[in-house]
This record gives sequence, C-alpha cells and structure tokens, in this order.
Amino acid sequence: MIKVIHVISDTNIGGAGTVLLTTLRNIDRSRFDVKVVLPAGSALISRIDALGFECICTNGGADKSLDLGAISEYRKIFKKEKPDIVHTHAAMAARIAAFLSGVRVRIHTRHSTFAPRAVLTRFPLKNVCGFINNTLSTQMIAVSESTKDNLTAMGANPKKIEVVINGAEPLRDVSDEELATLRESLGIKEGDFVVGMSARLEEVKGHIYLIEAARILHERGCDNLKVLIIGTGTTEAELKAKTAEYGLTDCVLFPGFVSDVAPYIKAMDVIVNCSFGTEATSMALLEAMSLAKPAIATDYGGNAFIIENGKNGYIIPQKSASNLAEAVQKLMDNPDKLTEMAKFAYSKYICRLTGKIMTGKMEKIYEDGYNQRCKK
Repeated sequence: MIKVIHVISDTNIGGAGTVLLTTLRNIDRSRFDVKVVLPAGSALISRIDALGFECICTNGGADKSLDLGAISEYRKIFKKEKPDIVHTHAAMAARIAAFLSGVRVRIHTRHSTFAPRAVLTRFPLKNVCGFINNTLSTQMIAVSESTKDNLTAMGANPKKIEVVINGAEPLRDVSDEELATLRESLGIKEGDFVVGMSARLEEVKGHIYLIEAARILHERGCDNLKVLIIGTGTTEAELKAKTAEYGLTDCVLFPGFVSDVAPYIKAMDVIVNCSFGTEATSMALLEAMSLAKPAIATDYGGNAFIIENGKNGYIIPQKSASNLAEAVQKLMDNPDKLTEMAKFAYSKYICRLTGKIMTGKMEKIYEDGYNQRCKK
C-alpha cells in the first residue's frame, strides 16, 4: 500500500480544500493509505474526519504558504510518518520540509491561475523560481492549461507538469416541490429567466458586470429576468448599493451565504462566471454542469477549457457587461439552444469532469511516481 500525506494550509474551505475533499471521497483505500496535515482549527478537519481519514494538526502554517517556522514542524511529521508521497496544496513550507526529509515523491498542485509579474518571467528571477519549483517537486499538477502556462512562464520544467482538470461531486437532486418552494420564496414566477452566480463577493469575481448586464437587459424591456448572486464578501455592500441605484432590487437578488447550493443552481436557467482573476477550474461551473446547466463565462484562466463556446455555453471577453447581456439575450430568445446546451453540459460533466475521473488521474500519478522512485 502506498502511503500518501496531503498538506494544505487553508483554515477555510476554498477551491483547493474542495478538490482535496473530492479526492478523499474517491480515492481507492485498498491501494492508498492517506493522511492529511493541516492547521489546527481548520474548517476542513470535521469534513475530513467524517470521511474517515486521519488529520494531523499543526500549530504553524495557517493560511501561509511559506511559514518558515512551520518547516521544522512538518519535518518532524514526515520523519515520524515516513510517507512514500507528500502532496502539497500551496504550503511551500511543507514542500521544503519534504525535500529536506528525503521524501522521494513530492507532488505539488497549483490550484490558481494568475498572470505572474513580468519580473518573474525573465532572467534571473525566472531561473530562481524554476530552480525552486523543479527542485522541491518531483511532479507538479496544474488544474488547467492556463495554470501550466503560469508555471512554465516562471521556469518550471514542462516535463514535470501534468494537467489534471478539477472534478466535482454531483450536486444532489432537488425535488419539484422543494424547487417550487424556493422559487416562491425568491419571487421567481413561471416564465422568468433565471441567471445566477455562486462565488465569493470579491472584485476579481466580476459580479458588477452581471449587475451592469442586468441593467442593460432591464432597459431593453426584459422584465422576466431574475439574477441570483449567491455568496458573501467584501464587495457585498457596494453591489447592493449599485443594484438599488439602478432600480433592480426586484430583479437582482442576494440570498447570501448558502450551505446547500443545489436548489439555487436547479432554479437557474444558466450560470455565469464573470471572473477576471484567480480562476483556474471553477468548481461552481462543474457543479452546475452536474445539474445540466449551461454557462456564460469569461475567457479568463481555465474557463475556456470547461465551457466550449456555443456547445455548453458561451465564452465572453472579461469585464464586458455588454457581451454578457448579449449572451444572456441569445439564450432567453432561443429555448431550443438552451436545451441543447444543457444536454451537452451534462454529457461533458459525466464523461470528463466527475470527481472519480479526476481522482483516477491522481492515483495514476501517485503509482507512477512510487514505481519510479520508491521501488528502486
């Protein structure tokens, strides 16, 4: 049995934590003995415990990739546990500790996409970054092609990078009665066209462009449009103020934080992603596809690898309310196209983007690394 230790520094449950939980749900426990190292008090602990995996809690490393004080703590854990593989999610300190501890297979997943600063893509810093990544990691996993491009731009060896697109667990089925109750509570009527976003309310997520698009469509007389903005964050007050300024309080709804998004996604005709930063593989888009929901998404990061333009949604330019409004209008005016896209979205999810498929690719990387390095 191959002994694997995951290390994550997150205290909240974000994209990396969600991917880790999905991996744990699907991993073959007859072949892999898995433990998770994470900060004491992390919201992930109860979820991991519920799945039956052991958590090893640290005092250091909380929400910091490079916590120098945590290196010795990680080293003690690795020396005691003697893992065959250490798989880190950010957690640079753990990568250093694994290298110093002589762990033979050191895998690092890059979960985000963002354009690196130009200085990091040129000599000498590109060489420095490349040396660090290539030395500390025997294998790197990029969650999208754009993420791989970020790594190679900073000197990472492309031969060491494997692209593994995130997979998602399917959202639960929602009964007609539950859906009807939710629609009634939100004031969604028969014949309304529902567009929604499920994301942290932060500037880079681009919610303002969805509100601007709603204003454009409202001015065109699209009175049957409803917009759901699910989540909380630092831009919440600003977004609500802009909604009121435009007279859209009956159109744009803010349900707030939702622990179970399934009924809200089910209520949508189309899901939207307006991100212009940090988007690698949107879990919200994948989860919506599990309920056969097409998407309108910006061309940032990994979105274009999830949404095939014209097939399971539309890809639009970043920061363009007018293009978003046009895409929504197309689907409002063409229910047959909406139905066709919904079928393709579900088919693509089932064939390529489930948690089981993603985990199977992870397992192969583990076995290949183990066979190449630990059996010598």
